[in-house]
Amino acid sequence: MRLRGIGPEVLLLCFLLVGAAAFLLGRRTSRGRRLRREVEYFTGLDHLVNDRYDRATEVFTRLATKSHEADIQFALGSLHRRRGEVDRAIAIHTELAQHRDAALREQASYALALDYMSAGLLDRAEEKLRGLMASRYRAQVLEKLAWVYEQQREWSPALDIWRELPAEQQRERAAVAAHYCCELGEAALARGDLAEAKAQLAAARTHDPKGARVAMLAARHAAASGDRTRALELYATALGASRAVREAHESEALAAVGPDLAPRLAQILLALPVTDTGANAVLARFRCTDCGVTSVTWHWRCPSCRSWDSMASVP
Repeated sequence: MRLRGIGPEVLLLCFLLVGAAAFLLGRRTSRGRRLRREVEYFTGLDHLVNDRYDRATEVFTRLATKSHEADIQFALGSLHRRRGEVDRAIAIHTELAQHRDAALREQASYALALDYMSAGLLDRAEEKLRGLMASRYRAQVLEKLAWVYEQQREWSPALDIWRELPAEQQRERAAVAAHYCCELGEAALARGDLAEAKAQLAAARTHDPKGARVAMLAARHAAASGDRTRALELYATALGASRAVREAHESEALAAVGPDLAPRLAQILLALPVTDTGANAVLARFRCTDCGVTSVTWHWRCPSCRSWDSMASVP
């Protein structure tokens, strides 16, 4: 049907103009929504950087209700973990682990491992981390697995993880590997397996030949083997490494060498340089040089930040 005075060409042009206007209006509206989303997103990041986790969670929760984009979901899951709401974080990351994109599935699996670590579900965390050994997260996975095994006092798997590190990192963490060997050696001494203790001592020496703990393990092995003269020499070496080690283990050393050699060891220890005297030396306390936590007892590894060889005497 032809409208009077209006040709089909004019009608077609009108339709095209209307369509173009609608398209431009839609783009403008979409751009406005995207701009508002970006403003909210960066507002949430600002709250996150400044440790305002409650406000950041409000922002990202609001964004997550409007959009199912992965970056928003990951941000929200991380925030829930930081706030201790691990069940919510696990729910978000479990859903993301079903994503069709392989890279996002890997990211979700790593996030789930962190969730399980935060919840104390270390067996599940280990399973997730083991599954990511060949992924782009390998470096982080090795670090987290070492932490998991240290928490569970599984020193042999922790050593295996150390061996998986690049050569440069192995050199940097050689003292940590020595601690693992010493833990295994002390466990062997506790059950009377002197041969295994000697093997672990030899391994520890290859990693940290001058380490105070290595010297302590050598002294304990000598004492357990009945060689008290050698034990005296080794205890003197170990206790001379630092005042903190001396204050923590002097009584053990005197008892280990026996009553006939204890006075000689005490004389050697008296000749060692001491940086403080008086009441503070009697009321010895220990402080972590990394995190500052204090302790009335000695730890080779800080009970708070889990750093090795970080405890020092409080002057």
